[in-house]
Amino acid sequence: MAGGKKAAPVALMAAVLLAGCSSGSADLEQQLADVTAERDALQAQIDAIDGRYALTMENKAAVEEILANHDSYGTPAQVADLLATYATDDAKMDDDVFGAVGIRSAWFYTLFGEADAEIDTVQQWVDADGSESGSLWIWHGTNGGGHPFALIGIAVDTYDDEGMITNSWVAYPYDDEYVMNAIQGNGTETDVYGVPWEEGE
Repeated sequence: MAGGKKAAPVALMAAVLLAGCSSGSADLEQQLADVTAERDALQAQIDAIDGRYALTMENKAAVEEILANHDSYGTPAQVADLLATYATDDAKMDDDVFGAVGIRSAWFYTLFGEADAEIDTVQQWVDADGSESGSLWIWHGTNGGGHPFALIGIAVDTYDDEGMITNSWVAYPYDDEYVMNAIQGNGTETDVYGVPWEEGE
């Protein structure tokens, strides 16, 4: 009888220990599941960032290639159409002087509208997550009045998850009147380096 009385507390303790182990195991499994889910979510974010960066770089390179030799890509309308394919349908070019317009119209105006012009990119960068890029460029050519002009400026582009431009912000290190005169008036007296135009240019 004495032995039987001792067996009950031992059995009870064993049951408690087993229950504790079972509970601890369940907690560990839940913690592992939570950590795994966090890891997978983080990896998905990293993959999405890497994907956007790659798409942004690819699309930016395509735009730069067109701008470097736009005469090779068809008529002015075809060039503007092609450049617009690298932007969303509602994308704008927000020019600090000329205002914000749809990006296709902006490209057409920039290259062919009131000027026969080119854009030479001097420097550029792309954010590590592909959300923004920037460029320093020279916009130069002959304006509608036949006068040569050259302007330096910057552009900051924003991109969606597919690497498509959603907005392009453009600014110049000149006052508005100087820029307007360059494009719609007498041009600029010199190139961006201060060298006067040769007679007849």
